[in-house]
Amino acid sequence: MGRTRTFDVSEALGVALEAFWQHGFDATSIQALCQAMGVQPGSVYATFGNKRDLFVAALRTYTETVSADAVERINTAPSGTQGLRDYFEHLIDAMVDGRRRWGCLVTNSLIELTERDPELAAMFELHLANLRTSFAGALTRARAAGELRAGAGPESAHLLVAVVQGMNVLAKTKPGRPALQAIVDSTLAGLTAPHG
Repeated sequence: MGRTRTFDVSEALGVALEAFWQHGFDATSIQALCQAMGVQPGSVYATFGNKRDLFVAALRTYTETVSADAVERINTAPSGTQGLRDYFEHLIDAMVDGRRRWGCLVTNSLIELTERDPELAAMFELHLANLRTSFAGALTRARAAGELRAGAGPESAHLLVAVVQGMNVLAKTKPGRPALQAIVDSTLAGLTAPHG
């Protein structure tokens, strides 16, 4: 008769998420995961499957919590430009003082795994597409309110995604708040009207 699972699955998944986020997929061994989660390998395999299955579960948790919280700032702000500012302010805070000092789990994993795992590559692309859609929505609202420079609009969402991905990579070098803020200020100055 099998032993009853005696650990909190959600808590264990959160610990695995932190490990993958901080160290990457390849550098995080199943032994290290088990030790961090405080569970035996058999319990991990029985609950989550193999290491890749555990990673996919952690990635889903990340996109449904960390990423969703950030994107919500874009979508719920009173104006399009305020949504962009709120998003980037939150991003910088997390890169300087929070878990984003490790970069973004999606960005890190995209660099590490896309070439060899088409299913994960599709998950990463969906994540980026959702971010692009939120940026495009904010830019559409901003343009309708006269907050953007001539020629700027929802098509600039691609630029904003590229800036975010660049910042996610830079975060691992600990560039500091002034450098990150300068990137954001320059980016938004190129899109927004002088008093937008």
